[in-house]
Amino acid sequence: MKSILLPLTLQVAHDNVTRVAGLLAFQFRATLNGLFIRPDPRSAIPFMGEGLTADMIQDLCDAADKEGKAQAKKAFKHFSTGMEQSGIRMADATKKADGANAQWRVVSGQITDHVGRRARTADLAICSKPSANLGDSQEIFHDLIYRSGRPVLMVPEESTEAPGRHIMVAWNGRAEGARAVGAALPLLWSAEKVTLLQIGEADPDRPGLEDVSEYLHDHGVTCVIHKKPADGRPVGEQILEAAHKEKADMVIVGAYSHSRWREMILGGVTRYLVANSDLPIFMSH
Repeated sequence: MKSILLPLTLQVAHDNVTRVAGLLAFQFRATLNGLFIRPDPRSAIPFMGEGLTADMIQDLCDAADKEGKAQAKKAFKHFSTGMEQSGIRMADATKKADGANAQWRVVSGQITDHVGRRARTADLAICSKPSANLGDSQEIFHDLIYRSGRPVLMVPEESTEAPGRHIMVAWNGRAEGARAVGAALPLLWSAEKVTLLQIGEADPDRPGLEDVSEYLHDHGVTCVIHKKPADGRPVGEQILEAAHKEKADMVIVGAYSHSRWREMILGGVTRYLVANSDLPIFMSH
């Protein structure tokens, strides 16, 4: 794991997610790319109303641009402070030091113009847990999950330390889960303990816990296997309960095995975990 993307906006430039990202970058001697997305002042022109002269519109755009630059400067200060606390030096692409590095880039436009696309060339993207009170956090999360093709680590507000000492893999044999496990190998290699969890009976046509355990063993990862019967509660709730009982500090899961619309209407494991987890969730769609 050598390249980590951390998308931020004014709404989601939180200290905890920056700290967790910095600690992981330091652990893996990786480059952490902070990406700050600020609104494009020109995007507000259609909503400025009639009766404004060209000069008035230009003045409003200039004011918005000045405010956006001030916001980006403030976010960079928080980011660079977090990197200093994590022992990571700021660098540019041509002057990287041995070990962990951090880079900072500011772009303007919509979240969907940048986040998912830029994450395609990262080993991992890290984001805050989506919050109904912070619309940007939801948009960043969904753009990463659905448009990047890369794994995502969702960090809840409660997390302030690097996760990965004890990792729980919630396994159902689906392709999304397999993709998540493969992408998480660097984390699994460095973990002190790995637990494989299955809730309820597995589809006999899919790989089971023994199969994924053998796969991980071939990669040098020793696992503990837990099979738990379904008890009628949401599977996501049972996963979180098991993770806390086993004292895991991260859960790996496939994201949205069903369609997004089905998850939204009927619910699903991913939806439950995203809404309720107080542990970091590593996922891939």
